[in-house]
Amino acid sequence: MSPGALAIMFVKSAGEIAGAAFFALVYLLFGRRGSGDSAVVRFAVAAAVIFVYAFIVAFVRYYFRKFHIEGDKLIYTHGLARKVTTSIPLSRVHTLRTKMGLLYRLLDMRGVSFDTLATDSSEVELILDERDWQMLLRRVSRGEDHPDLTDEDAATTALPPPLTDETLHICNLNILKGALCQNHLRGFAVLATLALALFDKFNQLDEDTTTRIIDYIGNRADHFMPTAGQCLLFIAVTYLIVMLLWTGKIALRYGDMSLRMADSRLTVESGLVTRFTSRLAREKTTILTIKRNPLEKLACCETVTLRQARNVTDGKADDGISIYGSRLGHRLLHWWIAADAGSPTAPLLSARSGPGMMWRRFLPQLLPAAALATAVILGGGSVVTAAALSAAYTAIALMRAVMAWRHSSIRLHAAYILITGGNIARIRHYIRYRDIESVGITCTPLTPCTGRVTLRIATNAGHVTVPSLLLRSALTLRRNLLPTAE
Repeated sequence: MSPGALAIMFVKSAGEIAGAAFFALVYLLFGRRGSGDSAVVRFAVAAAVIFVYAFIVAFVRYYFRKFHIEGDKLIYTHGLARKVTTSIPLSRVHTLRTKMGLLYRLLDMRGVSFDTLATDSSEVELILDERDWQMLLRRVSRGEDHPDLTDEDAATTALPPPLTDETLHICNLNILKGALCQNHLRGFAVLATLALALFDKFNQLDEDTTTRIIDYIGNRADHFMPTAGQCLLFIAVTYLIVMLLWTGKIALRYGDMSLRMADSRLTVESGLVTRFTSRLAREKTTILTIKRNPLEKLACCETVTLRQARNVTDGKADDGISIYGSRLGHRLLHWWIAADAGSPTAPLLSARSGPGMMWRRFLPQLLPAAALATAVILGGGSVVTAAALSAAYTAIALMRAVMAWRHSSIRLHAAYILITGGNIARIRHYIRYRDIESVGITCTPLTPCTGRVTLRIATNAGHVTVPSLLLRSALTLRRNLLPTAE
């Protein structure tokens, strides 16, 4: 790798060492010291030790990390005392990801990661300058398209231009619009994590301190008890903060997004501060999901997600590669199935969920509704307030159950399977027949009476279920899915 990689490795190593020794550094700077000792001297000595150690670690990582491409294989060597050489066939590479942070961009470098199914983490991590990156990309493309080429032939054979090459851009305004249309309740998980951390710190206090804090709050509880309006205002402000944090995260991660569709390769690049690039093959994309909720329908946009095998994602994406605020679902679907069919066709076979799905989702929600009413009454609220809150919760639960029933269906097309679901949002999952790993039928104790079962289609990217199907319809679907998948 070029010398710029050494500088990036040095900064990373220094950060790792400083983070690991944070408490030791605090004690060194602010702990007891002699009369002739000063904080400045201690800081200088600690910084010198960290920088020297970080440089040694970075140099060892840099000098003993080498790679080359031999024919259709990427050969990667690293380690000093324990030297490891890994050979990866280029045809087994599912995703080629790059990252360009601020330091990377200042030095005109990028971090490159190769993902395969062998492990759930990156197989190879390289730090390359733009010239080496373009050279590596050309060699990887040759190895993917012509796996039988020798190393000498690959070095001299010109890469033919792609038959189709289209670049699409999504403006930042549409990305913000798509982020605002999402369900921001997931952002409360961040606040819950902070609350648990604070509670854990509270438990670490000694018993006397804890008792005094509890007594102080108890003596002044009448002055601190909020009214119902203040509680609602607090919840609204908290939700607004969570929504802004979530929207800012989406804007930073997916801003300035561009998609390049070149033959069977899709390259997605995004990021305002740190630029992320994911290059994936059409054949290695397992599930294509298009989600559209009422807000997205009003804003004329949708959320598209490309999901690969779970081991490939490296835990860096929640649910695959997501594209917010666009209307590219049908265009990506056309690119995805282009190898199997020119355009979507009429369904060959279809089935819908029965009304039992609605009742199965609605009836369990009556218990939380009753618990809510009981809590309000025991808390001093009136029966009218408890009934109103319980009725509102029940009405929302019933609406979600009805919409989930209406959305649930499965359709078999010539080139793919379409499974729809979701309650408030309408979610469409597209799966190709050859990506099916197994098909299961689940019965319940009520199946002999209702004749309804659940169909479960599993892939290496997860599974999708269609509940409350007629048994004969599920058997017909299974017969049509499995032979085609083989």
